[in-house]
Amino acid sequence: MRLSECLNSSSVDTLRKIAESYAFDCSLSSKNALMQEILSHFNNRKFIECAYAKLQEDAYKEAVSQLMLDRRETFSREDVLAMVRRTGEGSPEDGQKQMQRMLGDGWLYCLNSKGGRQIYYIPDDLRRTMRDHLADSLKRRVRIAESAPIVYRDENMALQRDLALFLNFVSKNDIRITKDGTILKRVQQQILALFEIKEEPLGKVAWRFGYGRRFHDYPDRFALIYDYCFSSGLIEETGEGELLATPAAAEWLLQPEKARAADLFRYWRLLYRRPIPQLKLCIATLAQTAKGDWVHAASMNELLTPYVGNYYYEQAELVMEQRIYQMLVHQGLLAHGQLADGTAVIKLTAFGREFLLDEAVEIEEEPAELLTERTMPLIIQPNFDLLVPLESFERIAWELEELTELIRVDTMRVHRLTKKSVLRAFDFGWTCETVLDFLREESDGLLPGNVERMIEQWAAEFGRVKLYRAIVVECGDETTAADLQSLPELKPHVRLVLTPTHFLIADAGLPLVQAQLAKLGYPSELIE
Repeated sequence: MRLSECLNSSSVDTLRKIAESYAFDCSLSSKNALMQEILSHFNNRKFIECAYAKLQEDAYKEAVSQLMLDRRETFSREDVLAMVRRTGEGSPEDGQKQMQRMLGDGWLYCLNSKGGRQIYYIPDDLRRTMRDHLADSLKRRVRIAESAPIVYRDENMALQRDLALFLNFVSKNDIRITKDGTILKRVQQQILALFEIKEEPLGKVAWRFGYGRRFHDYPDRFALIYDYCFSSGLIEETGEGELLATPAAAEWLLQPEKARAADLFRYWRLLYRRPIPQLKLCIATLAQTAKGDWVHAASMNELLTPYVGNYYYEQAELVMEQRIYQMLVHQGLLAHGQLADGTAVIKLTAFGREFLLDEAVEIEEEPAELLTERTMPLIIQPNFDLLVPLESFERIAWELEELTELIRVDTMRVHRLTKKSVLRAFDFGWTCETVLDFLREESDGLLPGNVERMIEQWAAEFGRVKLYRAIVVECGDETTAADLQSLPELKPHVRLVLTPTHFLIADAGLPLVQAQLAKLGYPSELIE
């Protein structure tokens, strides 16, 4: 929707606020005069650049730039508020004020949709002008390489081809998995040797977490392939220790390559947004900055520093280079090169420009509720360790106390699920379902299959042997025993039938049972 259409669909009051915000010299009561004045100014790139430059508050200016870099054509109210909240630490009321200010400054327009819902728009022509300006501004803040790299890597669609190869391998071979759900090392080596992009199976590692369900078990690229296949229902891990391809895998292979790439990108962005909350903004900034020239990776790191922090034992620089740049290279969206002096440089590939900058390419966006800031989730590892961020502990301290054993406290709390701790939780009233629901919810659904199966096994064993503190009732014949057991007064106290003439009643209910038996003409004494 163009600016003229947005203005025409807006109320006079909305247009008046925009005119007053910039002190335009026109009639404030004439919609036609207001539209002409706003159009004449906003169609002037210099005016837009000056208006943006004059924004004083960093958080507000950042929110405007994020809005302009976003690929979506329309926004809900929740979308806009989520974006505003991510750029500042104010209260919900402050978020509302910032959104109203965007409307009053003419960066955003609120229009009614056909269903009566309010939909927010950024005019297409305004967005294009602002994106060009932001791209120019970003490029001035990085170092552009003066010459092309002597060598560079562009993986193109290799990830899609290797993903298809993995699914075909699983469907045609008998693949066994260990008790913790990982593919045997020998088979891993066979699979990785077939891939276009080579990786080695992991050796013994102490800390690998946060970037997927199997990130602890497999190298980065293969972990993404495996987690995507499992999450999408293309493969399944059976309780008998088999890895199988599902019927959905065959359907997935029939999809166009670029559609599969878009779905994998959406999955990766959502998965990695847990440890990198501002990942979406990082990608948008990188795409605008490195879309036409080779950019020094070190200067890009400086540009992204406000959006990327340390992730526990990983420094911010490593997060940028291995978790963002490297994974974009694997997806064929970014090329990584080396200049003659060894300096690392990066640049969007042709596919990256088409995919990340062409609005005709559809990438499904996450729902607004997933984009809002949330407490860091638990990380559950296949060895039954729970890595608990310190900021999350207080919220779930009581549950962890009942369900786990504390191992140590460092930069995070390390708890462990053991058979003893889980059975203790069952004694406290937990069930298998409540344990699994808690773990799934707190880990964002990343519960290793072997942990889930073992908890189910422990639950099946719980209660297999029961001890009763009870009174044995002995009757002279089967008819009397059956009559007594069926009486409404006695039935709630019957715990177990031993023989046709013997049954158990609850110890605590003895006085009441004796009184009832006396009323019925069966006076009895307790024999020690």
